[in-house]
Amino acid sequence: MVANMGEKEIIEIASNKELGLAECRARCIVDNAKAIVKVVKECGSFSSFLWGYFSYKPVINKYRYPRNVPLRSPKAEVISKELVRRGFRLVGPVITQSFIQAAGMTIDHLVDCFRYNECVNLAENPWKHV
Repeated sequence: MVANMGEKEIIEIASNKELGLAECRARCIVDNAKAIVKVVKECGSFSSFLWGYFSYKPVINKYRYPRNVPLRSPKAEVISKELVRRGFRLVGPVITQSFIQAAGMTIDHLVDCFRYNECVNLAENPWKHV
């Protein structure tokens, strides 16, 4: 388990040239894994922790132009601050916004994107796709 990695394993991963991972990044990964373990103990799952910020329902946006899609949002700011408070690293609001977009917690596809209707349908009727 990543959360249990010791000093020797972190240095070994950081020295692996194929991975190209700086030692500080490897340490962040281990620290974040430890923080996730704590969140899971407290909230049952990392998913429940994050979805709680969205009342377990994705935010469906209706952007027309790429310039309207935010790099960060007020929700991402709040989540980012809470993650940092809980010991996570490298989780600024831009990274957090990217994560919540990728996880489907916010639908930020443009309305004329070929995936928009499919994503909205999944968000509005999740039980049909389980």
